[in-house]
Amino acid sequence: MAYVLTAGLMLAATGAALGMTVDHQKEVDHHTGPVAVKYRGDVVITHKQIGAAVPGGRASSLRCEWAASMSIERHAIAASGTRLVRSMDSEPVVSGTRPGWCIGNHRSIAKEVAAKAADMQQHLTTLAREDERVLHVELDRIHGPQRAG
Repeated sequence: MAYVLTAGLMLAATGAALGMTVDHQKEVDHHTGPVAVKYRGDVVITHKQIGAAVPGGRASSLRCEWAASMSIERHAIAASGTRLVRSMDSEPVVSGTRPGWCIGNHRSIAKEVAAKAADMQQHLTTLAREDERVLHVELDRIHGPQRAG
């Protein structure tokens, strides 16, 4: 398994790519031959501002709810040369809440997500394992199913 982790710094207010990617490669067996498969997960963080800022002397309910998910691209090349591409979006992998404005918390949220890189890698590996069945169906649709003996 090969993977690369790259961390970025800038985020948009409501949701944007973190600049962090998680990669996974594997080879899948198919009756037409081995299939080289690469997955690239771009980490996307969404922010939701909750509560209200209040005048001094009163407790503020202002907080930022955030979640980090992945936008995934699968690129597969079959032994026949057939190329299969699929895009997927994952459920949130990590999430949290921070007091205050979302805009003021971008850096700390980005650091927290970057610290969870191993969780992102594990999530992508799990999605790749689940996608193997879909990939087989796509290949069988193109090349036909394996014939019995």
